[in-house]
Amino acid sequence: MASTLTDAFLASLKRCLAAPGFLAGFYDRFLTSSNEVREKFRGVDMQQQARVLEDSLYVVAVAVQGEEGSLARGDLPRIAERHSRRDLDVHPELYDLWVRCLVEAARDHDPQWSDDVATSWRETLAFGVEYMRRRY
Repeated sequence: MASTLTDAFLASLKRCLAAPGFLAGFYDRFLTSSNEVREKFRGVDMQQQARVLEDSLYVVAVAVQGEEGSLARGDLPRIAERHSRRDLDVHPELYDLWVRCLVEAARDHDPQWSDDVATSWRETLAFGVEYMRRRY
């Protein structure tokens, strides 16, 4: 993936995180997107979960730029294992909802949103999602 795409994603992510309500807005959308999602988050500390999500978005952005086996991709196996059928059992089809809700929240919170920024989000997230699906 071109570094300009990753740069656009990271710049937008920074703007979103600076905007009040970005992560809360995402989780409001995501939790209402399906009963299965709601069940997966029952009893979860959502403030902690928001911090985990923020970290994970940076992990994906860095991993996109690294080669298989590189330090840049070092956290992905751990994250994938945590979400696999052997632990949290996050079904692969839920990632489509996750991406949709995250992109919608970013659109609503990034004052510089554009078609190019939307593409940077979708392509960056697609990398992480495909990694997770392959290791389900």
